[in-house]
Amino acid sequence: MKQTVPIISFVGYHNSGKTTLLLNVIDELMAQGISVGVIKHDPKGKARIDEGKHDSSLFYRQGAKEVALISLNFSAIKIRGNQKLKKIVAFFDDVDIVLAEGFKSDSSVSKIWVESEEDHLNDLSEINPIIALVGNQDYGFGCPVFRANQVEELAELIISHAKLA
Repeated sequence: MKQTVPIISFVGYHNSGKTTLLLNVIDELMAQGISVGVIKHDPKGKARIDEGKHDSSLFYRQGAKEVALISLNFSAIKIRGNQKLKKIVAFFDDVDIVLAEGFKSDSSVSKIWVESEEDHLNDLSEINPIIALVGNQDYGFGCPVFRANQVEELAELIISHAKLA
């Protein structure tokens, strides 16, 4: 029986560089032979998987609780309600690690804080557990600090934390 897939989420304020950093880390992990799944949090409900008159969209609008779309090159699942990250990760059973973007308040997920220019952090306790900071200062939170260009080093921390090596 396969163990639970480790999850590490990249969190920070809007336009802090989370997506760019995440893309670079994905490349680095994949270059090291690690298979990666990704989940993005959309707390404002603006993301769309399907639009228009696709059957999956029609079924969902009709009130179906869960709708899956499986095609040759892409599959997606829509589930009504605010789901827990751990429930969604259960679908990611053939990757080594799941990297997420968002989920600041989910205390069950290890996080990497990506600093923005507007950061004035005094307390990250509501965002714990934080395993690393990416930015220009350490804020004294007792975790490793990386610059955005230290992708290899950050990937090594992720590998170590997720016990992938």
